[in-house]
Amino acid sequence: MEFNHLTKQLNQLLAQDYVAFSITENPVVKILSQVSFAQIAYVMQQYSIFPKELVGFTELARQKALAAGWNSVAQELKENIVEEMGSTTGGISHYTLLAEGLEEGLGVPVKNTMPSIATFKLLRTMQSVFDKQIYYVLGAIYAIEATSIPELTLIVQLLDWLLEGAMPKDLEYFFSKHLNEWEIEHEAGLRTCLAAYIQPEEFGEFAAGFRAMIDAMQTWWQELAQEAISSEVVLSTAIAQHH
Repeated sequence: MEFNHLTKQLNQLLAQDYVAFSITENPVVKILSQVSFAQIAYVMQQYSIFPKELVGFTELARQKALAAGWNSVAQELKENIVEEMGSTTGGISHYTLLAEGLEEGLGVPVKNTMPSIATFKLLRTMQSVFDKQIYYVLGAIYAIEATSIPELTLIVQLLDWLLEGAMPKDLEYFFSKHLNEWEIEHEAGLRTCLAAYIQPEEFGEFAAGFRAMIDAMQTWWQELAQEAISSEVVLSTAIAQHH
């Protein structure tokens, strides 16, 4: 089996077995009829932490690729990091674009959001995944690229629900660039680079890293939905005042 066949299989697995990335079956989408603006705004605040932390995890993967002499993979990841940090957006990081757009659109603080129990658990799991050996780690980083379009499509859907379609220009730009250009290029670029290095005997390890990452994200979405509907969620006073 060749590498592209493996990635195709993994992407099919994602679509079939993982409700977190489905715009109809995602756990947060499923509770939209029974929650308030504040509860979904809370989910958006928590979500914003993921792209913020992603740069550090991508850097860990880049360092592993570099140490293994996988130079084109390291270079591809470096380009992704540089772009995330603002190389094509006037020096403004993608996280800042997202966070400021959410603050403007939702009228809630986003930038200093502290991780909830679910988000903290996700980051801790990711840390343990990215501590593993290279094939596993690159399976995990590939999973992040492979899930980015379904996940961002989902975020747009949740924002449409919150904003009733009136999305701020910055946010619109952020999502259209990611969905129509950046993420497509990242996934294809990484897949092409990896194909040159990952041999069939390493496919199992790569697939295990991929699955570990999407398992963690699936659990996170399930737990975010639970946090949003549970009374323990202490919503920001700014949200309460806003609505």
